[in-house]
Amino acid sequence: MKKETIPLSMASLGEEYVIEYVESGMKGSSCLKGYGIMPGIKVRPLFRSPSKNPVAYEIMGAVLALRLEDSRRIYVTHLPHLAEKT
Repeated sequence: MKKETIPLSMASLGEEYVIEYVESGMKGSSCLKGYGIMPGIKVRPLFRSPSKNPVAYEIMGAVLALRLEDSRRIYVTHLPHLAEKT
């Protein structure tokens, strides 16, 4: 079964995802690596600001706020819960 890749901006709050890729040529993409935003890393959307922009994400034990324009260029796949794997 092939997993669906979606932009991080479409990820559901509280669910866990794995970063598949970051659009190349994205402004500031090299800075994102310094925050642990790179393929293979787990990410969990925690909460949205009242205006829905930015969104707080847990990445490698830290909480980072990303603007909507940045999270639209980061692609992830959903990590199913253990109960869903059976």
